[in-house]
Amino acid sequence: MFDIERFLEEKLNPVYKAHYVLWVYWWPLWRNITGRSILRKWEQISLVQEGQTLLDYGCGTGDFTIPAARIVNTGGKVYALDYFQRQLEIVEEKSKKEGLSNVETILSDGKIGLPDESIDVIWMCDVLHEVKERRAILKELHRVLRRDGILAIHDGMREMILSYTSGLFSLTERDGKFFRFVKIT
Repeated sequence: MFDIERFLEEKLNPVYKAHYVLWVYWWPLWRNITGRSILRKWEQISLVQEGQTLLDYGCGTGDFTIPAARIVNTGGKVYALDYFQRQLEIVEEKSKKEGLSNVETILSDGKIGLPDESIDVIWMCDVLHEVKERRAILKELHRVLRRDGILAIHDGMREMILSYTSGLFSLTERDGKFFRFVKIT
């Protein structure tokens, strides 16, 4: 089967790299604008709390990893997972600059590599629509989420998110692009 993304990545590498560079530099500017309202939503619903273990799935450059690490404090832990090594290097640089020792990065193209039921909160922001194997990834997230854990997704897929989470997670709150789920056991 022909994989267009792999073809573009391998054969049109300069174009792919240019797109990636533009995204890396433009996206933080955009996230600075939208991120404030998302962090207010976190605060409003007490999504992230001191002492928790959080997985920032598709962490990008750490726009939510760093605030989460501050909130969970030294008694908690934040795993920053991304597909791109450069993104994780930026997260590591930011964490070091902020003096945060509770952030661990994970390079992944699917498997998370964390123990079963080890995460209190999974945060996915504007990443689910980019994932090819959405159902498989959600099954993996289900595996690592604690029984009483929360999956929070912010994504423009809206109603389609519900079809992918069906049978794995139960919707407890929805506000525009924000979805909050609990694990179905």
